[in-house]
Amino acid sequence: MTEKLKIRVSLGPDGRSPTWEMLYDGLKVCDLTYTELLEHSLQATSSLRWITEQLRK
Repeated sequence: MTEKLKIRVSLGPDGRSPTWEMLYDGLKVCDLTYTELLEHSLQATSSLRWITEQLRK
């Protein structure tokens, strides 16, 4: 599996505000809001927690 999901952060046109883009296999999929970025981060963290709980059993 060579496809990778990434979040790219860059500065907006004003040079001060950050913009977030979701990339899949190097191609831009969509722009993300701060709230959407947090939701994805929390889902990923929750998934990691589930994996570590399964490994303890």
